[in-house]
Amino acid sequence: MNAAANAISNLISKSRFRKPSLQINRRRAKRHRMDMPARFRIHLPSHPELSSTYLAAQVFDLSKLGIGLLADAVECGGLHIMHPWPGASEQCQMEIKILCGDAPLTVQGKAVWYSQQEDEPSFAFRIGIELVDLTPELRERIRELIDLKRSSHDISLPSEPEKSL
Repeated sequence: MNAAANAISNLISKSRFRKPSLQINRRRAKRHRMDMPARFRIHLPSHPELSSTYLAAQVFDLSKLGIGLLADAVECGGLHIMHPWPGASEQCQMEIKILCGDAPLTVQGKAVWYSQQEDEPSFAFRIGIELVDLTPELRERIRELIDLKRSSHDISLPSEPEKSL
């Protein structure tokens, strides 16, 4: 094999698009499967006037440190979730509103990865978001949401009446 072929093979083996079964799990917190509607907007912390409109999304997992989103777009109004804005050379952040109950849970995060979906007809992208600037109140609301979802998936069978002898 020549040097060019070796280099290409090496790049492919290190690609972030490897099969999930071959990737190392680098998560620092347990993920909890979710299926909740959400909205997000992309913005620059140093330029609050620069922000996208809200885009529809779906939460597919949640942890105390991050969110997994399904979305149709990773760019809006010239702002991209991962690439620096040319005018400020800083990474955009995301404001995510998880639509749960009467009051949506609003958190800030930064995209740490994204991939295009081929097998998901409803959404074009999967996005991994690291939560930032979490207050103790937001941490508590996230924990409550995880606990609520976990308890709603628990199926308790009614106890059988005791038989008389």
